[in-house]
Amino acid sequence: MEKFSSISSVQKAIEIMKLLTKEPYTFTAIEISKALGINRSTVHRILNILKEEMIILQNSSTKKYKIGPMAYNIGASYLNSEMYMDEIHSILDEVAEKTRLSAGYAIREGDKIVNIYEIETYIPMRMGYRPGLFYPIHCGVYGKTIMAFYSPPEKLREIVHSTKLEKMTENTITDPERLLEEYAKIREQGYAVSDEERLKGAIGIGAPVRNSKGEVVACIGVAGIKASLSREDIEYIKDIVINGANRISRLIP
Repeated sequence: MEKFSSISSVQKAIEIMKLLTKEPYTFTAIEISKALGINRSTVHRILNILKEEMIILQNSSTKKYKIGPMAYNIGASYLNSEMYMDEIHSILDEVAEKTRLSAGYAIREGDKIVNIYEIETYIPMRMGYRPGLFYPIHCGVYGKTIMAFYSPPEKLREIVHSTKLEKMTENTITDPERLLEEYAKIREQGYAVSDEERLKGAIGIGAPVRNSKGEVVACIGVAGIKASLSREDIEYIKDIVINGANRISRLIP
């Protein structure tokens, strides 16, 4: 039985687009059909429509499909709709240069944490972060920093207990009550630390960005190789990140 037989063609097209944003980022029509449980003829019909609009592209040799330039155009319009992005970019560039770490900016859209901007200039290894990715609420500084300040608290508890907290490393928090305690700690100290929670050997520090009403709407985060940073380094980095977040907060209406 077709997994998505009861949903509309538009919803099926969205599921196909979402699949193409996942590794390895290229799929044949058969692979898409099997992965999503959508009838192969339906997949071909949707792919042809998306290809005509250049939302997806097809490699003539491998016959595999990938995200196309029109999808990028749509995504770019979302980024351009965010106010003061040039100023935010400038502050993030400064944070990255001062800390010599990867630096990024993520926002909350509903109950989702989405990466908007990423700099990986100053570290020898890639963290694998990239704009447009959604991040988990329980590990990594983006998700933990933003969700720690989610309101109302009753809704936050409901989200935590209904979300699958996937274990990514030995340090990943997978117990809902322990995660809520971690959120409380972040609220108290005003910043978050991710110590090998998403990636072994990596450490991250994040600080909340607030709008003019004092609501946390985003996060600045930096990440680097844990072994290369001393406790004094981390304290220095923490202050730079918090300062950068406060500067951006003054821009947000």
